[in-house]
Amino acid sequence: MKKVAVLGAGYVVKPMIDYFIDGCSYEVIVATRTVSKAEKVIAGRSLGIPISWTIDQVDVLETIIQEVDIVVVMIPRSCHAIVAELCLRYKTPMITTDFKHPGIACFDEEAKKQDTLILTELGEDPGLDNMGLKQMIDEVHSLNGKITKIDSYGAGLPSFEYNRNPWGYKFSWDPNGLMRSAVSPATYQIDGKVIEATNKFEHHRLVDIHGIGTFETYPSNDSTRYLKEFGLNENISIYKGLLRFIGYSNTMINLLKIKLIENTEERNFEDTTYSQFIANLIGSSTTEYIKNKFAKALNMDVNDDFVEKLDWLGIFDNVQVSINSGTNSNLLVDLMLKKLEYEPYEEDMIIVHNEMTVEFSDRKEKRISSMLVDGIPYGDSAMARAVSLPPAIAAKLILEEKIKSTGVCMPTTKDMYEPILQEMETFGFAFKKETIVL
Repeated sequence: MKKVAVLGAGYVVKPMIDYFIDGCSYEVIVATRTVSKAEKVIAGRSLGIPISWTIDQVDVLETIIQEVDIVVVMIPRSCHAIVAELCLRYKTPMITTDFKHPGIACFDEEAKKQDTLILTELGEDPGLDNMGLKQMIDEVHSLNGKITKIDSYGAGLPSFEYNRNPWGYKFSWDPNGLMRSAVSPATYQIDGKVIEATNKFEHHRLVDIHGIGTFETYPSNDSTRYLKEFGLNENISIYKGLLRFIGYSNTMINLLKIKLIENTEERNFEDTTYSQFIANLIGSSTTEYIKNKFAKALNMDVNDDFVEKLDWLGIFDNVQVSINSGTNSNLLVDLMLKKLEYEPYEEDMIIVHNEMTVEFSDRKEKRISSMLVDGIPYGDSAMARAVSLPPAIAAKLILEEKIKSTGVCMPTTKDMYEPILQEMETFGFAFKKETIVL
């Protein structure tokens, strides 16, 4: 019997555990800080083993890695290096849904030396977006086409039917991850010119997603690093971004401006109300007319959409802050989770949409590859399935020796992306393709 370790038991892990236990009959160790979360996703199944574990318990992690055939990492990026070191020590393959960031890419040479695979970017975005995109790229290159422009988008949003709150958003993945990503820069490229987006939300624009609707997009991560990974011309235009309902980026710009998104400075919130917190944030000595004072501090009308969104959350209320300590982001997330979590009957949706402009000797084309998948009411969210099923499928392929690569890789070769995408279609995650002659 194959044995798998899954590190983390957050929002999106359940479909992966179901796949391993019910679909593959693998024994699965689920190791996480809060063991009740592991117990919940295992749901009493005998092949599941819940373990209480934190990243500082290196001896426990080492024991787990020695016992299993593969490790799937579903915990924050800051923990990846220590897991990778132990996986390489015991030649245990490792999978992560996160980007192939420098902190993991640096293990490439050692992984090849140890004849071991660390496979990255296996979620929804990054993951399905890049696998679908690389499939398109390989098809075009096989026809001797010249790619001049790529736009690639990912989204996790409330479905159109359940987009019913003033924020146009709900949490289908780790909200603290959202806050961390909000302060990270992004890079994209137009006709070979690199654009650095220090505040990525200031680079937002509207985009029509063919057959789906009009959204707001802002750039995510570093698009230019895919030029080499995908074998693309250095002088093309390439943009990878996230999709949101209109108004999201300006909201985030203002949250950053007023430092409600702030992830570094710990504060004590005991004996502090939300109105007192806001008063302190804007330098007011009293909480009287705090909503008006807040609006004035941002040079806004008191009925500005941004002010109203925060009022709807309850951030101006004379109510005790419900966490004892933390960063400003922690306080904001705690408030948001009270109103921006999905009800069991509500559906989320994921959108993965790739477009490329291609030149052939006799014509110019726009090629489109797109998917929209809704969550299952009272079941798994679309985001949970989109993020956790690709790494689960990849783990099975590795254990069945159908993927034999070594080093630190992304699933950008046909032997990887093709079987993953084919099996994802059986779960309803299929790209619809269209070619438009320009």
